[in-house]
Formats: sequence, C-alpha cells, structure tokens
Amino acid sequence: MAVSLGVERRSSGRTMSPRSLGSVLVDRMASFRSVDRTVPSSVVAPVSSNNADEVMKEARRCLSERLFHDMDREDRSLSNNNSGSSSNSSLSTSLESPSPSDIRVSGSALSDGSSGVSAALSVASCNAGGLLTPWDSDLEADPDPPDWTRNLDPDVVDKMTPKEKQRQEVVNELFHTERSHVRNLKVLDRVFYRPLLDNGFSDLVNLLFPNLPDMLEIHGRFNTLMKARKKDQPAVETVGDILVAMFDGSNGEAFQQAAATFCKYQSVALESLRDRRKKDTKLQAFLAEAEGNPVCRRLQLKDIIPTAMQRLTKYPLLLESLAKYTQPRSEEMTLVRRCLERSREILNKVNQAIKEAENYNRLVDIQRRLDKSAFEKSDHAIANELRNFELTKHRLVYEGALTWRTKGQKNVDLHVVLLEEYILLLQKQDDKYVLKFHSINYLNSKEESKCTHSPIIKIATVLVRPVATDKLALYLVNTSPTGAQIYDLVAVSIAERKA
Repeated sequence: MAVSLGVERRSSGRTMSPRSLGSVLVDRMASFRSVDRTVPSSVVAPVSSNNADEVMKEARRCLSERLFHDMDREDRSLSNNNSGSSSNSSLSTSLESPSPSDIRVSGSALSDGSSGVSAALSVASCNAGGLLTPWDSDLEADPDPPDWTRNLDPDVVDKMTPKEKQRQEVVNELFHTERSHVRNLKVLDRVFYRPLLDNGFSDLVNLLFPNLPDMLEIHGRFNTLMKARKKDQPAVETVGDILVAMFDGSNGEAFQQAAATFCKYQSVALESLRDRRKKDTKLQAFLAEAEGNPVCRRLQLKDIIPTAMQRLTKYPLLLESLAKYTQPRSEEMTLVRRCLERSREILNKVNQAIKEAENYNRLVDIQRRLDKSAFEKSDHAIANELRNFELTKHRLVYEGALTWRTKGQKNVDLHVVLLEEYILLLQKQDDKYVLKFHSINYLNSKEESKCTHSPIIKIATVLVRPVATDKLALYLVNTSPTGAQIYDLVAVSIAERKA
C-alpha cells in the first residue's frame, strides 16, 4: 500500500519529513568516511528534484555496504573469540546516527517541495532474535567456507592427525553452510516476506512462506549453537550435542513438521508466483526492485525459496562425512550416527509430504477438468452409488496412459487414475477428462452380446493378470456383483505396466 515516504525511528515513533530524509542520508553517508569508504558526491549533495533518483540509488548501495561492514566486524569478533560484544551490538546505534535497522522508508514520494520524485527504498529492521548475517554482494553465490586454521596456533594444527584435520574441515563446512542458509532465510524475511505483507500481497505470502518465522527460528537457534561452540572451541571437539538439539527428540519432530509445512506446496507456490508476475504489474515492479538488492546476490525470489529443501538434502551428506572422521565407539560417534539417521528420516518425511501435496493438487486439477455429465445420466448401479464422487476425498497412488484393446472395435486411449480404493478409466478430450460408461460388443457362441463397462472400479473387486503373449499387456478383471468385466489393457512400456 503506497504511503507518503517517511523515516520511522522505532525507539521514538517519530516520523521525519521528506526534507529531513535528505539530511539523515547525508549524515549517514558522511559516517562512511570513518570506515575508509569513499562517498560519491551525489550522496552528500543536497537533495533536489534533479538528483533525487541518483541519491536514493546511492543511498541504498551505501547503506547496504555499511550494514555488511558492521556485520563483518561482528564476524571478526567471533572468530577472534572476543566475548566483549553481543550479536546485536553492531546495529544498536543512537537516534542521532540511525542504522539501517532504524530506518524504514516506504511509499512512493520523495519531494523537494516543488515536484514529486519517485523512490523505492526499504531497509527492513532486525528483530531481537538476531541480525542479518554478513553478506558481501560481490561474492559468488556459493562462497567457500573460511579457513578453519586461521585462528589456531600452528603448533596445534601440526599436532592434529590427518583424520582430525579432515573432521575439522567437515565441521567447518557444516557450520558455514548453516550460517549461509540462515542468511537465505533472513533475506527472504527482510527483503520479501515483510515488504510483501506491507504492500498487500498477504495471499501470495501465505502460499510462498507458510511458516517462514518458524523456519528462521529453528535454523537461527541451530546457527547460534554452532557459533557459540566455535567461540568456545576454535578447534571444535564435539558437535553431537548440537546435532541432537536439532534433529532428535521433540526438537527434531518440530523441525520435521516445520520443514514439511514450508516445502510441501513449494512447486505450486512457485508456479503461482510465475503466473502472478506476468499479470500483476505492481507485483512485478516490487519484485524487480527487491531482487536488485545486493543481498540477493543476483538471485530471484524463485531461486532463493528452494534453498530450504536443498538444505535438507545436504544434512545427511555432511553428517555421513562427519561420522567417517569421528572416533569409533565413542559417545560422539553414537550421537552423530543417531542424528544421521534422523536427518534421513526427516528428509524422507518431507519428500513424502511434498509428494502427497503434489498428488492432492493433481487431483484438484483433474476434478476441475472432469466431465461427469454422461456418467451422471446413466442409470447403472455404479453411477447411482458414486454419482457425487469427489477425487479430492481420496489419495492418489498413480496415474498414467493405457490403451484398452477391444476385439473388432477401435482401441480406446485411457488416462488411468489409481486411487487407494478405486481405479478411474478416463478419456482425455481436449483439456477435459471424460468419465463415461463403455458398451463393448462380444461374440459368444456365434451370438453377439453387449456388455457395459464401468469407468470406476473398486479395488476390492479387482484381479490383475498378466498376458502371457504380450509383456506390455495385462488383464484387469472386475468381479463386481453388478457383473464381471474384463479389460485388456496395454501399457506404453514395461515400466508403466509394472507401475
């Protein structure tokens, strides 16, 4: 929702005028000299209708650089085992020198008093749960972990066995990639989630980020434990207790549920996002601006969201490597092995949730395109029993194409939908799926007889038999009390027939 451009100071609730914004930015940019940054003259120059766009662009870049500098400073503090600064100290500044977290610029108008100048600057605040982790926009998308030996005495490193050095490499990668993942989640939160809510896209937010705060809390907690351990043990001795706190017990169950909730509708959400971007110019403009933020590392929203699932696939690989270099028959090995199995279980459960969600949405699509008019007009017993049949009330097991061979008649191409309790034999016509009965003529003792075949078959009454003379074929025998029926079906491949 567009509002007059203003700068909010959270601790006082005061709102500065558009003219004051220029002064704040000039003061803010001037402070960069203290950290050896060159400030372009366009930033420190007075704001006017002629240069406001350039000032805002430069302001966004410089504010981001200052934020990255502050957070890099925090990193160095942690690396040097300096306990004198807290995780929030780098962003806690006075009202006279507001940090990016103190400034929220929204809306669409920055004016010098004579004409309106369009601007878009949104620097989201950091909550008490943690601040944005360091991110240099010039780094590659997947920067290598830092050298784990840089803060260790060379003599300590020299005394390590090759196996222990390899273990430190794995621990370093585990810690670093977790921190990178927390950055991804915080970018989603600050750059997309909150601003999208503020701009009235709550329906899209609920689809794209169903429980982003939960995921950020869980991974943030894990990341905090890792940083504390690295601070206490520059050469990390044990991580089993940290892994248990993440993957095992009630925390593991909560993690599994949160990850499944976040990931299971992702494919549908990304498809919806793609369609909305094409149709909604306001959304497209917002996302183009947001994706241009340096913290996005030139990635679009559609590229960042899947990192949650990618992280889940990484855990078993990392923990397997960790177990390889952990002392056998030790308590640490027991904990690492237990969490390795849990990480695999969590990944499997999330994959299962994704599959079930995709199957449900597939049934929704088939139901929407289902033409039951011919089926509902029939007075067949099955039609009377299943007249109000709803696919979405059942679970999809499999679907695929089969050909129904009928002697003396044209073969029928079928789209077969296998549910837990029913088999549906549909015919595809344009973008519709047609559900209808089929009348097949048979010759019996030189007499022709007609048999009506139902397009819905109960699993409980079905027998499946292979065709000895055709590896691609099978007989589907319906032993329903309403009348036995035989379907001679042919698959396009042996794999399809076995499925």
